[in-house]
Amino acid sequence: MICQNCGLILDSSALDFSKDWRAFDSDEYIERAHAGAPITPLRPSFGLDTDIVLTKGASKKSVNQLKRAQKHAADSKEKTIEPALRKIRDAADSLTLPQETIEDAATLYRMAARAGLVKGRSMDAMVAAVIYAACRRTDVPKTLEEISKFFALEEKEVGRSFRFLFRKLRIRIPPPKPENFVYLIASKLSLPEEAATQAIRIIKIAKRNGATMGREPVGVAAAAVYMACQELGIHRTQRELAQAANVTEVTVRNRYKELLARARADWLEEIGEEKLNELRKRVSEHLKTSQAVQPVK
Repeated sequence: MICQNCGLILDSSALDFSKDWRAFDSDEYIERAHAGAPITPLRPSFGLDTDIVLTKGASKKSVNQLKRAQKHAADSKEKTIEPALRKIRDAADSLTLPQETIEDAATLYRMAARAGLVKGRSMDAMVAAVIYAACRRTDVPKTLEEISKFFALEEKEVGRSFRFLFRKLRIRIPPPKPENFVYLIASKLSLPEEAATQAIRIIKIAKRNGATMGREPVGVAAAAVYMACQELGIHRTQRELAQAANVTEVTVRNRYKELLARARADWLEEIGEEKLNELRKRVSEHLKTSQAVQPVK
């Protein structure tokens, strides 16, 4: 970049992001463009299909033959997994899954197909299994029950497919974390930020004290949110927590008793009375404000 007045070089490494070619219709645009769609395991051939175009000196017949050969080769490799990839994309919209999660699910399904693990098995069960595995691997709070219900399958069937994949593919799938379910539960009940923050703090203490071992993570999360509500002066029943977490009241009650015995005292000591009173005051003001802005029915 040079100044037109004095000739001073202002920038010697400026990048020009404009096209270095022109196109007069859509076909020419596609033919001349250097860049294409992003690579993604969610699309057939990873979204890298190649268009064979008629060039100078090539006969139309030979080009058509090449196109047919290319299509046959691509179809033979991808035709078995395209329906599954479509189901993964559809599930992503309904279950509100992030891009990272659905791409991981698609990658896992491709791995399973390549290893010959999907043949003779229910496609829906295998798709549900890879989605659940991907949720676990990317810390997305979805339960096996929730995913099974979406596909109208028995939880046991999806669980069997999940364990089969886990064993055969030898992939690392971390156990679900109770903390990942806290904000999901809190948002369903329109709880203030303080309740979720303290629930996570309670869970960390409970983990340290061994109170979460062998317990269903979502049940622990529900009980921790309930305890935080109790201590911060937020009126929520165990039934409400159970419904928000999609667990039974008995589960919430039992996990809450365990947290009372093995986490509450340490949490109160860690947070301190002064900080707790400050949080209670802040929550009280938040609740008053939220009630004041509610529309009159």
